[in-house]
Amino acid sequence: MTTPIVDPLVAPIAADLVTCLTAEAAKIPNPPASPRVVCLRPGDRVELLISQNDDECCSGLMWVRWVRSYPSGQQAFPIADDRATPCGVTRWAVQFELGAVRCAPTADPEVLPPCDEWTDTTLGVYDDGAAIRRAICCYAASHEYDATVLQEEGQPLTTEGGCVGVAYLTTISGPACDCQGAPTL
Repeated sequence: MTTPIVDPLVAPIAADLVTCLTAEAAKIPNPPASPRVVCLRPGDRVELLISQNDDECCSGLMWVRWVRSYPSGQQAFPIADDRATPCGVTRWAVQFELGAVRCAPTADPEVLPPCDEWTDTTLGVYDDGAAIRRAICCYAASHEYDATVLQEEGQPLTTEGGCVGVAYLTTISGPACDCQGAPTL
């Protein structure tokens, strides 16, 4: 049996972010009390309501999504560093999106949702954002000596399929590639 290849740069950072996000999600006081789904998501955006039989949005969904990575030396972080080195790069900057969605109040044909429902949902989205910010701080505290963490902007997500939410970007300084065993030209 062949040992699977696991990305040595993005995967460990993403796994640690999910661990921190899961812990912080459990502290969210507004409904849903804590998101039922906290996981990694691939792609250039997170598709909401992709399941035909389960509503992750209304159950509460939080995710960590890899956005991009680029060479960035320790002195230049988080600026891209395009200087060539014999073995590639000295460090990588790895950017992630941490996001959360929940159900928006739903109108029926006769009545719009009352302000109280919108207020509860809005405060819940704010709590989701606070949990994401704490998760980024959790990651930074647990990697204090080996990574630089840049907490970036957070923005509300466009309402999609009855879901509302928030997403934050964070860029983390990761290690250089391990060039041992790489072919030489």
